[in-house]
Amino acid sequence: MRVSWDHHRLGRYRSKDDIFTRQTVRRLLETARPYLGKLSLAVALMTLGVAISLAPPLIMREIIDNAIRSHNVGLLLNLTIMFLLVATAGAVTGISQNYLNTVVSQGLVHDLRVKMYEHAQHLGLSFFSRTPAGEIHSRIVNDLGAAQQVISSTISGVFVNIMSVILTLAIMFRMNWQMSILSMLVLPAFALPVGAFGRRTYDAVTRTQEKFSHLMEKLEETLSLSGIIVVKSFGASHRERSAFLEASAAVRDASIRQGVVGLWIRLIVSIMAALGPALLYGYGGYEAIAGRLQVGTIVAFSAYLVQLYGPTSALAGSNTALLGGLALFCRIFGFLDLPCEISENACPGPTVISESTVGLEFDNVTFSYGDGGDVLHAVSFRAEPGKLTAIVGRSGAGKSTILSLCARFHCPQSGVVRLSDVPLQEIDEESLRRTMAIVMQDVFLFHSTLEENIRYGNPLATPEEVTSAISAAQLRDFVSELPDGLQTVVGERGFRLSGGERQRVAVARAILRDPKILLLDEATSSLDSHAERLIQEALEGLFSGRTVVAIAHRLSTVLNANQIIVLEGGTIVERGKHLELLNLGGTYSELFHEQFDSALLERD
Repeated sequence: MRVSWDHHRLGRYRSKDDIFTRQTVRRLLETARPYLGKLSLAVALMTLGVAISLAPPLIMREIIDNAIRSHNVGLLLNLTIMFLLVATAGAVTGISQNYLNTVVSQGLVHDLRVKMYEHAQHLGLSFFSRTPAGEIHSRIVNDLGAAQQVISSTISGVFVNIMSVILTLAIMFRMNWQMSILSMLVLPAFALPVGAFGRRTYDAVTRTQEKFSHLMEKLEETLSLSGIIVVKSFGASHRERSAFLEASAAVRDASIRQGVVGLWIRLIVSIMAALGPALLYGYGGYEAIAGRLQVGTIVAFSAYLVQLYGPTSALAGSNTALLGGLALFCRIFGFLDLPCEISENACPGPTVISESTVGLEFDNVTFSYGDGGDVLHAVSFRAEPGKLTAIVGRSGAGKSTILSLCARFHCPQSGVVRLSDVPLQEIDEESLRRTMAIVMQDVFLFHSTLEENIRYGNPLATPEEVTSAISAAQLRDFVSELPDGLQTVVGERGFRLSGGERQRVAVARAILRDPKILLLDEATSSLDSHAERLIQEALEGLFSGRTVVAIAHRLSTVLNANQIIVLEGGTIVERGKHLELLNLGGTYSELFHEQFDSALLERD
């Protein structure tokens, strides 16, 4: 299958082999393999249900032609009881079959949902930076929801309808082969709409899902806490309402077009289905008048005709539904086919890092985000255990990119990043994450309690360890002033806390993690001078035996660093300790004097 993805939008899935692609069907069958037992039982129940549904017309024929005609009350009573028993058995069989269909379809959707979520967890940050969250949510939630309907209703319905057509024709030919042939003359006409509308249905479903993804994108952006603040701040509510109105109208129009395709198919099928009964009643009535056919047979035959044309028309319609389902599964599997930037299968066996102290090394590393020149070029340095390595430079120099490479959020285009002398991409993911903690400048907190956010670094930590981390992060007084203490809900992204409080929570989370590698990205940028000094003292207590890499804009936070790396244009231009670099009179000296001269002027 030839697949391509738009580099800016997730929803633009294109393939020349979309329709009836064998790969999509094969992968769906592979996903269904754990449910083969339940599927087999469901198939058996479907077959039994079809067989039971064929009995009532035969009972009706016996009631009309034998019981009523011969005035046999006993036979009439027995046939009536049999009719009720058959109806009851059909209902029980139908309920059991529908239950199994639901179990299988929900199980398949659950498995796919988990696979998609896990796959999304392994996609690189560059994917999330260019893909709206609403599109991802739509793919995982909306596409799978629609696919569940295809699995539970359409696919099982196809099997039931095929079995019903085959068994009904067998009984009809046994009853009267002439009328059966007349009835079959109409069957080919049911296939006419399939070729005319199949591709249109597929395209309509794909287009509707894409429009819905865009609508979800607008919802995610404008109704999130951060988004609504921006909207209200700039008085853009009317503008965003218009944009949402346009996106919603696009979904409405696409859904109408999708529905119209189905309506045309049902219209044509309904017209074709009227021809069969007309032929039956004309020929059957003539044979009954001539005395060659009994009335009960005509009644039974007309009932079977409904059971023949109903499934046949449903099969004609289900083809378009299957095409729509195929479009959904192409989108789902297309998402699962998105390449991960970092693959655990890239090496013969992922290495597990020991719990001992570890060092971090950049060896001639070059990196680009793919939409421009190199962000880093031939960068080499080593961060030793128990020492603080500071990365400084002007905005856009590549400082945060170095931290992302340290955390293996990205992989370099050339060169190697090593941890304990092992290339980073060869290290087991769980082992790597267990050894490090990151404190970002833009702190993210979950919409849960303060304690749960701190424990995120170590869910198994004891209450004493949590208390110790809170004290080390200078949060004890703040927590004691809260009415609910550690059980205070911090709000979306920690909105109920100040920037400095959020950063101290992030520091407490990192302290509780007890990492071998500590990565700091402007970890004290939102703190006042007093709080910054206290946090610096707390962090310095963590430095012992740990490899620490700190991105610093405030040079006051790295004056005591064991090694300062100065970046300019993605290249290391200076390295050394504070006094050494200050005496060089180069880039570091310029940055230092710019900051401290500005601070003195502000103080004056």
